[in-house]
Amino acid sequence: MQPFKDLGALVEGRWRDKNYDENLFPGIAARALQEADLPARVDPWEIIRWVHTTTDLPRQMDPQGKFGNPPITLFAGPRFYVDVYYWVDGTTSIHQHAFSGAFQVLLGSSVHSNYAFKKKREINRQFLTGDISLKDVALLAKGDIRQIHAGSRFIHSLFHLERPSATVVIRTNNAPEAAVQYDYLKPHIAIDPFFDEPCMTRKVQTVSLLLSTQHAEADQMICGLLDMADFHTTFAVLNTALKFLGRDELEELFQVSKSVDRFQAMLDHARGRHDALADLLPAVFDEKLRQADIVKRRGMIEGADHRFFLALLLNVPERTRVLELVKQRFPDEEPVEVVIGWVRELSKIKIFGSAEPNVLGIKSIDDTYLEVLAGLLRGLPDEKIRILAADKPARLPADELIASIKSSSLFKSIFAQEATTTASSKRVATPTSPSG
Repeated sequence: MQPFKDLGALVEGRWRDKNYDENLFPGIAARALQEADLPARVDPWEIIRWVHTTTDLPRQMDPQGKFGNPPITLFAGPRFYVDVYYWVDGTTSIHQHAFSGAFQVLLGSSVHSNYAFKKKREINRQFLTGDISLKDVALLAKGDIRQIHAGSRFIHSLFHLERPSATVVIRTNNAPEAAVQYDYLKPHIAIDPFFDEPCMTRKVQTVSLLLSTQHAEADQMICGLLDMADFHTTFAVLNTALKFLGRDELEELFQVSKSVDRFQAMLDHARGRHDALADLLPAVFDEKLRQADIVKRRGMIEGADHRFFLALLLNVPERTRVLELVKQRFPDEEPVEVVIGWVRELSKIKIFGSAEPNVLGIKSIDDTYLEVLAGLLRGLPDEKIRILAADKPARLPADELIASIKSSSLFKSIFAQEATTTASSKRVATPTSPSG
């Protein structure tokens, strides 16, 4: 399409004039996007119509559609290209890039989070341990532009609010100084998602085979593998096992934890071989379960405001920051009341064919539950919340209700810093039930 050809030619000329200096490319790309003003000139659906009719599609840089739903290359030069990524329910991981450039929101909006990683140990080139922390979070709307810097200077994630959203990206083919494009798993791991070593891959695939077929000796064989595996393979094996043993809706319904006990036994074998390194894993796996639960629920919800709410719970680990972002999006409303309204609305939405009580997975959201949640969101001390809830009928005592909200999949992240108790890092908790 002509606007993208013109954009590519503009970037090519300006970058060539700077002798293809990679350090200057993000600024060149961002300025070009601002001047081109594509959101005002291009209908994202016209791109789809054009793809359906053209016989001269540019060379597609991601023909398998591994990133985007789908990605469409609209300009392909010798050193950089221009893509448009469509997103339906895609939630990008926390990641860095092995390229530089800039992106602009073409359709929809998103929650954009920037992170820092403090490396503590390099297990190998593809696997690091350390601490991941949130630097800042912003709401991106149509037309907003961000530069992309290769490597750990730009670690970020995007949670797309509308279905679909679309983003235009100008990016280099690669950046030699940032060959590894790490994904970050909160709170402690950086891993190369593109690393593929055949021996390790086959071991992990056999774990999937054993668990998916419910082989009688599955756990014995997997624990034997863990007794001799390197730490990278150990993580990959446990990460695969988590997909089968991390959460079982029927077990949660009947309050049994057979799958969790099996996973715990595997983790104990890992700890026996890797000691303190294995102690990093419970928090990582617990966070993966929390994220998976929220992403699953996001896929059942279409309203932009409700998706925005889940995006905040997924990405923003502080109560005050969540309320600030709600206030930013709804400046004329009181943020706690807005959140309580969303919870009340979502509590009335049932999932067809599911044993869960509603789309949030929380039992009996009544006036008392909402009163207690509002108190927690306002940062009131527990004693004050007990007084407010004292004259209301409740299915649980106030103390139990407070604890259930603070430990639920949905809310535990935003109350974590204010929690009065801390879960032991020596055991993977029973996969957190969203039930309050």
